[in-house]
Amino acid sequence: MDSMNMKQQLRTLALATLTVGLTLPALVSAGAHGDAKPSKIDELPVRSGDWTAAEIAKGREQLIAAFDAAWIRIIASGRDQEVLQTEPANMPGASQSYMVRLVDCLPQPEIAPWPEKPVGMFKDILDTGVIRQLTQGVPSTQANTAWYFSGISQKYQEMILEEINKQYDVDLKVETVVLPPGRLPATSLLVAGKIDFISQLNALGGNTQEMRRRTSRRFSCTMSASSQFIHIPEESKLVEEITSLNDLIARPNVRICAGPLTTQTARAFMPEHTVKTKYINDLTACDKDIKQGKLDVIMNPLHDLSVGGIKGYKSVHTLIVAGTPLWVALEGIECEDDGNPRTEDACHRVDPL
Repeated sequence: MDSMNMKQQLRTLALATLTVGLTLPALVSAGAHGDAKPSKIDELPVRSGDWTAAEIAKGREQLIAAFDAAWIRIIASGRDQEVLQTEPANMPGASQSYMVRLVDCLPQPEIAPWPEKPVGMFKDILDTGVIRQLTQGVPSTQANTAWYFSGISQKYQEMILEEINKQYDVDLKVETVVLPPGRLPATSLLVAGKIDFISQLNALGGNTQEMRRRTSRRFSCTMSASSQFIHIPEESKLVEEITSLNDLIARPNVRICAGPLTTQTARAFMPEHTVKTKYINDLTACDKDIKQGKLDVIMNPLHDLSVGGIKGYKSVHTLIVAGTPLWVALEGIECEDDGNPRTEDACHRVDPL
């Protein structure tokens, strides 16, 4: 065995040893990870190497380019649409009514080459055969809006990794780092090198740790996109008053119940409204508060609440569309650390624009 192979085997063994007990077993999963216990963030190992600053940046760019090359080939083949015909599990095909194609990347494989001569973290991922993702642990029940999207995200991600495996002749195993429901210190984990990428948790237009995600991380093609809908009780007088997002914006006295996939959007567009966030079982929890008169309307990405077993609501399209990519670290970003790994400490650019 030559020294290079020996070094590589030792690196692989070390990475595997460090992660035992810290993350879930090698599973392919994405987005919300059902029923998973939170990981011990402070004990997670760091992916690092004897890389120059240029290799660090290039390796991250290569990982994003590989995600994009894979995704573009998937949408060119139409396999992404085949997935929608099978989702959600409780009503196969219904996802075709609430998933949207956000074409920031066109199905043109000829202009999306695979990265050559991998370096930095991308080379290390291929060499070790391990890639670490961040997900969120929520109950795996149909009462969570995220449930109607996580199956799609998981299948999309499986296809991306299959494409990468085929292109580079590897067999990547995914190690999952799980954070509890709620706001996430996700950018911190990227900057620290404790995860390689963030799964489809965060919408492209949102913010995390006091920074726009678009300017604090690298991001891939949009893989999943959906609209936002206002759900109004059929017996409410608001059915006649609210027929658009602007109608809701004009009525700051209307109280809104939102799940984790909608809350940031609702608060941003309607800062004067009461927006109550239900992070767990948001469908049933919101419906309960509406029926008890505590809140007035529900906002989420489902086009019809009956998909989730909730009846008695009229749905109004907001004409807002949000998309989720995969996220990788960006250079020049630093995050504060108060010692609590679950605190969403502020991040900032080292060299302000």
